[in-house]
Amino acid sequence: MKFNFFKSNKNNLNQNRKKEVDNLEFTQHELKEYDKNVNFYYTNLINSLILYTYNEKELDKMAPILIDPLTELYEELDYAFTPILFKTVLKNNLIDNQLKDILLEFKTKVDNIPNEIWDWKFLDNNEIWLSIRREACQILNKLEVKSRTYNTDYTKTISNKGEIIFKGHKIKNR
Repeated sequence: MKFNFFKSNKNNLNQNRKKEVDNLEFTQHELKEYDKNVNFYYTNLINSLILYTYNEKELDKMAPILIDPLTELYEELDYAFTPILFKTVLKNNLIDNQLKDILLEFKTKVDNIPNEIWDWKFLDNNEIWLSIRREACQILNKLEVKSRTYNTDYTKTISNKGEIIFKGHKIKNR
């Protein structure tokens, strides 16, 4: 008769791991690490919505900070809705959980914008873009965000030569 002394140990470890992780497979320790940066994730989410309220001229003025504002328009929102980051903002009550579905619907609408109108010439005259702009304003109002100024606290812009062009005041020196 053979005994497998490791089997029960392995099962116990797996059971402990299952108790320790959330539905996104993050441990409690990992979740606490994300909590430390929740203000950054919140700022990113609000900034992404603010960018969608901008018309072509306002978005173009962001070039010194965002380098390519049209690309950043999508990427900023995409990053803000990374599941663990979005969940962290909600879990820490920086956004009311009742607005979760509204935010997710907005993200879906942006994801469904046809590729052919992701172009500067459509931002101010295409009904899809105009609707997105109105909806971003409405969401910010529901979030009670009064300002439509992009928050640069966590922004860092580096030139092609590696020189820091701009650095927000909440970026730690590393």
